[in-house]
Amino acid sequence: MKKFISLVIISFFAVQFSQTSAQETKVTIEDFIAEHSGFEVNVDGEIKPINNREINKKIRFFIEEKYLNVEFTRNVIWDSYETFLSPYDIHHMHTFIVQVKVEGIDRLKYLEISYNPKTLKVTSDFEWNKEEGEFIKSEVDKEVEAINS
Repeated sequence: MKKFISLVIISFFAVQFSQTSAQETKVTIEDFIAEHSGFEVNVDGEIKPINNREINKKIRFFIEEKYLNVEFTRNVIWDSYETFLSPYDIHHMHTFIVQVKVEGIDRLKYLEISYNPKTLKVTSDFEWNKEEGEFIKSEVDKEVEAINS
């Protein structure tokens, strides 16, 4: 019985450790400072857009993998940089607007893509809506089922 209890306790701590070590590291204030110091201002006082070949490659690959109806991408343009600070969460990300050619659509379309400089990951909340012929932001808040239903 003692061996069983010891095994259960060891298993519990092993699971807790693996979950803790698998979590993403939080963004630090130093990460914000580093990101902000990378911005440059042109002669008109405007922030120069980020034009990083590696980020552009990641974005193009992401679109190729997620949006199978996209024939090709053009013009990956930096749009904005957003930070979020609260007592419980902290993150930052860049937004890019990408011009894409969708199969069966004559006009080029625009797709909003997010890039997390901490994790180096590319994401998008937009899905192709065939009926509207546009990329539509997907619903993030889904109705939660009751636990005892």
